[in-house]
Amino acid sequence: MKWNWGTGIFIVIVLFLGACAAFIIYSQHQKWSMVEEDYYPKELRHEEKLVKMRNANALIAQLGVTLDTLNMILQFPVDFRGMKLTGSIDIYRPSDETLDLILPIAIDTALTQLIPLHKLSKGRYVVKVDWSSGRTNYFTERDVFIP
Repeated sequence: MKWNWGTGIFIVIVLFLGACAAFIIYSQHQKWSMVEEDYYPKELRHEEKLVKMRNANALIAQLGVTLDTLNMILQFPVDFRGMKLTGSIDIYRPSDETLDLILPIAIDTALTQLIPLHKLSKGRYVVKVDWSSGRTNYFTERDVFIP
C-alpha cells in the first residue's frame, strides 16, 4: 500500500478525534463539586458579613480555635460571659463538600464548645462561626488543619 499525503492527513484526523473522545470520557468520570451551592445569594449579603467581621474584630479577645488529641476546641471571648449565644458553626472542607459539618452553637459555662475530631477527616478545614448575642451579630473564619 502506498502512503501519500491524503493518508497521512486521514490518520492525523482520526488520532485527533480519538484523543478528543478519550478526554471527554476521562473528564466525565472526574469528581467535581461547587465551592458552595448557593454562592450567589451569599455574595449579595457580603456587606452584612463584613459588618459581622468588624464586630468580631472589635471584641477584647478573639474567638480561639485549637486542637487537642480528641477535640477541636472553640473558645469564645470573655466578652460573652453570662450571655446567651445563638448561631452556627460551619466546618467547611474546601476539597470535598461531603465532609462539611454544620453545628449549632452550644457552649458550656467556660465559653467553650468541643467538637470531636472523629467526626472530621484528616486535612484542611475552614471553621466559619456565625453567632449573635442580643442584637449584635458576629462572624469569624479560621483555617484549621486536622493531622
